[in-house]
Amino acid sequence: MLALAVAFLYYLHFTAKSDAKVQVASGSSESAVISDPVQIHNLRSSKIVFVNSDTLLGKYEYVKDLRKEAESKQFQLESAYKAKGMKLQQDYADLQQKAGQGKISSDQAKEEEAGLMKRKAEMDGMEKQLGELQEDAQKKNIILQNKISEYLKDYNKSGHYNYILSYSSLGGSVLLGSDSLDITYDILNALNAQYKAEKGKK
Repeated sequence: MLALAVAFLYYLHFTAKSDAKVQVASGSSESAVISDPVQIHNLRSSKIVFVNSDTLLGKYEYVKDLRKEAESKQFQLESAYKAKGMKLQQDYADLQQKAGQGKISSDQAKEEEAGLMKRKAEMDGMEKQLGELQEDAQKKNIILQNKISEYLKDYNKSGHYNYILSYSSLGGSVLLGSDSLDITYDILNALNAQYKAEKGKK
């Protein structure tokens, strides 16, 4: 349900300024010459770290609780829907049999059929609830992303890093990263401590 994918990307800041000037060559309105191109050494060296999103989503207690809650709701709803569906089919078959054998009157058959239709409408409502569970999961996924993003902003409020990237074994913006640049557990431990404190206030 919560196939969550978290991407953390911040803009790279440059301090060097180029005095490049574009001059239009005389005699031509289409050609342009850059007299002073930006040199690589003029750019500040980037400080880049990454967070392993597989680890973060697998061990973040907030995500675990969200997943557990969603799975529990889905299991209960699906189990109830399946049981009601089987009972409805059985009762409908019984009604057809009784009506075919003349064991009930026409009025009784209509009354029982109306009851079956009402139960079918209740099941349609349960189908809608299953769809709402998916919508709720999407909303909570947005809340999760915002929660992590806000923490990373605070974590990097000193501007120490130019980039905080996301790494996943299933693919992502980082294909390979050195362990020395991995800050996953710094973030994970802090988020879990924050969530534990929030739960304690409830």
